[in-house]
Amino acid sequence: MGGPALIINPSDGLFLASLFGFLLSLPLSLFVIFWVSVVLVRRRWIVLLGAFIGAFIGLLAILGWVDTLIFDTPLPNAQVGATFFGALFLCSVLGLVGGMLADWFAARSESRRSRRQTTLLPE
Repeated sequence: MGGPALIINPSDGLFLASLFGFLLSLPLSLFVIFWVSVVLVRRRWIVLLGAFIGAFIGLLAILGWVDTLIFDTPLPNAQVGATFFGALFLCSVLGLVGGMLADWFAARSESRRSRRQTTLLPE
């Protein structure tokens, strides 16, 4: 294994497997997090953006771990099927986590704005 490479080869089987795992995880993550955030948040696009960013971080993690994003050679004995299902699982989970964190931040900021200031009147 060599040093940092930052190589993305679109015709590589590991890259394609991780990309398709990422693409298939997006509808699952975005639908579930949109459904969960309906009650709490008015600006749902923030939650969807958080879910997309989380899933994209999962894609970068898979590419850095298995493929040639960090090292100039792929992981020894890495298989395309395992990479696909690993990317599908990791991107789905990180998409849900990113969406939940964005939901939490958005709901927290909206609840601060919607609170009323209570003042005590003198008797």
